[in-house]
Amino acid sequence: MRLPFISRRRHETAVDFLAAVHRVNLDEERAARVKAEHDLAAEQAKLRRAVAYVGQAEGRRDADGARLARALRAVARLRTEAAVQRRVNHRLANQLLDATGYQGEPLLPAAREALGITTTEVKK
Repeated sequence: MRLPFISRRRHETAVDFLAAVHRVNLDEERAARVKAEHDLAAEQAKLRRAVAYVGQAEGRRDADGARLARALRAVARLRTEAAVQRRVNHRLANQLLDATGYQGEPLLPAAREALGITTTEVKK
């Protein structure tokens, strides 16, 4: 059995080609490694900022907690006042409509003047 003949020039060309491919692969791997290291550094910076923020928040928690509790109590008080006001408005509107005999049709101009309603715009 005869082995194929490979010239020295052809062998060197093949070795040079494989070396070039190997260099390209190394460059790609190096670029990927550098990008991964950069991404890791960015994530570590985000983590450090988050840890610092949490540390500051824990330091302010007592003062902010009291402010937050006071604000929540004020909001609850305003909501109950608004609910009472809505009920009063609803009751007064019902009394007004009952007193005028409103049955779903628009008020006549004379009734509007008697009630002091001068605008004709309808709120949606």
